[in-house]
Order: sequence, then C-alpha cells, then structure tokens
Amino acid sequence: MTARGAIILFLLGVVLSIAGGLFKTQHWPFAGALLMGASLLQALAVIVLLVKVWNFPGAKDFLDR
Repeated sequence: MTARGAIILFLLGVVLSIAGGLFKTQHWPFAGALLMGASLLQALAVIVLLVKVWNFPGAKDFLDR
C-alpha cells in the first residue's frame, strides 16, 4: 500500500468516526460498530505509515537529528 492509500484510509476512518459519534449521540443502532471500524481503519493506516517512514532511506538520519 502506498502512503497516499494510507492517508486516504485514515481520512475514511475519521469520517466513519464522526458518523459513529453522531450515531452514538442520537442513540441510533450500529454506533458501536461504526466507531470500532473507524478505530481499526485509523490504526491500520497509522501502522502502514509508520512502516513506510521506517523503511524510507533517509528516515533514520532525519530522526537522529
């Protein structure tokens, strides 16, 4: 997966998180499932981005500064 795909995945998780929050405040069904799915998408996107940064050739020099 590319970094662009991970960012899109993260933004999709943010949108689902907002929708889940709306569902939760309105006491509509499936609010918990939306929030759980959003959290999983965001966690997956962060893990992919961390792997991408870690494997980037100049990342270790940049992080040592």
